[in-house]
Amino acid sequence: MIIDKYSFQHEFENINPSWKNNSRIYGQAIEDWVIKNYICSCGGFFESLNANAKSIDGICSSCGNKIQIKSSHHKFKPNKQNILKILGAEYKTTLNSIIASDWDLILVAYCKNENKINQFLKIDSSCINENSVVPRKPLAITARRAGWQGCYLTFNWESVINLYQKNL
Repeated sequence: MIIDKYSFQHEFENINPSWKNNSRIYGQAIEDWVIKNYICSCGGFFESLNANAKSIDGICSSCGNKIQIKSSHHKFKPNKQNILKILGAEYKTTLNSIIASDWDLILVAYCKNENKINQFLKIDSSCINENSVVPRKPLAITARRAGWQGCYLTFNWESVINLYQKNL
């Protein structure tokens, strides 16, 4: 039997069965797929960090290189100014993470119908800096998480390394 190396169907087997949120389920399956299939530039393998690690999803067991993984069922693409803009996490946490440590950003677009990877991109840590983090407007005082402030991560499209892209 031939196994498609860009399929993440197998990763669903280890997902917590009590989870109901599709974004969380697919996000974890993609993280597990990346950890299992992505090899560090030093030749080492990545290990998952616990789910509550801030801004870091994996670390190379050989050289200590860190990665953050973002996934989407939409293809990542630049805007008209050739800038890639993606949704980040909490603003200050993300900013402090970039100041404290270097990490590569792994972007994975997937097809929900086929459970396959359509796009696999990397942004090297050398291209990630404080200017990459753009604050979003804080949530209104009427919101459940009033005052919480997220961010966007922005990059020149030229800094994006294409590791794989299915012809769509």
